[in-house]
Amino acid sequence: MRPHEHERMFRAETKHFWFVGTRGVILTLLEGALGGRLRGARLLDLGCGTGYTLSRLPDGVEAVGLDYSPTALRLAKRRAPGVRYVRGSAYALPFEAESFDAALALDILEHLDDDLLAAREIARVLRPGGAAVVAVPAHRWLWSQHDEALDHKRRYKLAELELVLEQAGLRVERSSYYNTLLFPLVVAKRVISKTFVPEVDEPESDLSVPPAPINRSLAAILSFERHLVPRVKLPIGVSCFAVVRKPA
Repeated sequence: MRPHEHERMFRAETKHFWFVGTRGVILTLLEGALGGRLRGARLLDLGCGTGYTLSRLPDGVEAVGLDYSPTALRLAKRRAPGVRYVRGSAYALPFEAESFDAALALDILEHLDDDLLAAREIARVLRPGGAAVVAVPAHRWLWSQHDEALDHKRRYKLAELELVLEQAGLRVERSSYYNTLLFPLVVAKRVISKTFVPEVDEPESDLSVPPAPINRSLAAILSFERHLVPRVKLPIGVSCFAVVRKPA
């Protein structure tokens, strides 16, 4: 991901409805997967970006953030200073086998040429019985300049994400699309952009924060999904996730 996009993300993510809403969903899934073991767990945030997710982890989690981007790591240290950070590749994680109780891989696999190799590395560093939450953007037909700006390689069907994780030796315990309630708005925006907005040589991501009343309303709608996804497998959405476990 390009350095200036990391800078934009750092400025936007504590307020932008998408980050606020989706991280609530992800943390709910993580708490459901680890239960009482989350406090005191050693957790890897793979592709930690600028540290927003790490800054929202519950007290007592021993977190390690890994990213390949020096810009991302510099910003993450500002946002969540009490975390150990490591620069490294998702293809060869610089950690011993079976050294983490949990992992997060949020919007990282879509950046990689070899997503299966990265998934195998997640499986390698998880302890038996350890869990991971993996999230990716959904539906190739939603591809836009936003994906181009963030250097995405692909968007996923839910079944494609499940297959990659299962091939890596992980057991899928729960999976679903999410960012479902706002799906019609996102589709409309993408259709309008493709129809009326000309392509540019240097595309930019959709990281500008909407006006405050709109942003708060969208965040509330998206945050509500944290009550749905632990119980309901949603049929469609802008993103998809899987909660996986390494067999004991």
